Amino acid sequence: MKFGKLNLKSFWYTNLFSLITLAVGIILTAKPDILTTVCKIFGGILALIGILLLALYFIPKKRSQEMLGYGCCFLLAGVLLAIVPSVLKFLIPVLFGGWVLISSLNGLYRNFCFRKTLPHWWIGFLLCVVSACLSVYILTRPMTIVEQTVKIIGIVLIIHAVLRILSTVLGRKGYQSAEQDFVDTTIQE
Repeated sequence: MKFGKLNLKSFWYTNLFSLITLAVGIILTAKPDILTTVCKIFGGILALIGILLLALYFIPKKRSQEMLGYGCCFLLAGVLLAIVPSVLKFLIPVLFGGWVLISSLNGLYRNFCFRKTLPHWWIGFLLCVVSACLSVYILTRPMTIVEQTVKIIGIVLIIHAVLRILSTVLGRKGYQSAEQDFVDTTIQE
């Protein structure tokens, strides 16, 4: 096996993967509402899995209560996502914002309780106030948070893909010289 040919193939696979990443990044940045389509597709897949599990439940030898429960859950979640995809887009920031708010309030209480024993208790207290304010912002604007996050992910994917393409194109001479310099290194037993 020659390592040079493997490296040259790796060069093209890396560029192909980077181009796909670049395309996904551009799509997410230009059209952050693509999540609706993704939710519909994912909902359809979940519904099909639910139907399959329910069908398997009615086979006498395969019958189990877990299969019935999972089948119903998958079917319900799939139908819900396919019919109302905005529910998932709404729930993600609401659940995340709620979790951050509860955690921040616990931190506020904990830091306030340490005010007599720790000299710098107020630093943690202020950080928890900032965190609580951010969570309230997330909870009051759940749909804009999702679109902004998708755009940021798209921008990061674009930057990552461009940097990978540049590094592999600039390193192409290294791949070509590796193809010429390496010899067969298989070990004979």
